[in-house]
Amino acid sequence: MQRLRETTTLAALAVLAAVGCGGDKREPEPAQTAPAQTAEPQAPAPGAQPPAPAPAPSQPVVATPDAEGVVHITGNDQMRYSATRIELKAGQKVKIELKNAGALPKEVMGHNLIVLKPGTDVTVFAAKGMNAKASDYIPPGAPEIIAHTKLLGPGESERLELDLPGPGSYPFLCSFPGHVGLMNGQIVVQ
Repeated sequence: MQRLRETTTLAALAVLAAVGCGGDKREPEPAQTAPAQTAEPQAPAPGAQPPAPAPAPSQPVVATPDAEGVVHITGNDQMRYSATRIELKAGQKVKIELKNAGALPKEVMGHNLIVLKPGTDVTVFAAKGMNAKASDYIPPGAPEIIAHTKLLGPGESERLELDLPGPGSYPFLCSFPGHVGLMNGQIVVQ
């Protein structure tokens, strides 16, 4: 009789353990395996999440003015500028055109481009603008600013005309909250 009670108790505990540790009827997750290398990219499965943004390049993406003296830069929904370094010759006037190439609404993924004086810390500057929603997250009257665009929504663009004072490295950034970590660069005048 004692043996029967012990067997019954063990069986009951085993059932409780099974129910408590995974009896929720979810499908098991497939094992992670390395994807096979193919010559052609495959279309994502229906309902699949979009791929994560590419990591920031280790080398800056350089832009130079075109024949009309315009540097074309885009900002996208992955919080990236198409160029992170603009190279100019001393005394060269330049126009920088920023286009928001994304699709998300301006209220959640707006982009601007602010050119600052050499030596300005972009992270400290961006922190000043976080509460300046009424002025497109640009701190009003900030003496560090050389020029800036307005905050742009999807498909919008704006052009700045700059005459930088001389050789140096002029930081630029997007001041929309949270963007400065990925959306910043340098205008290098030699």
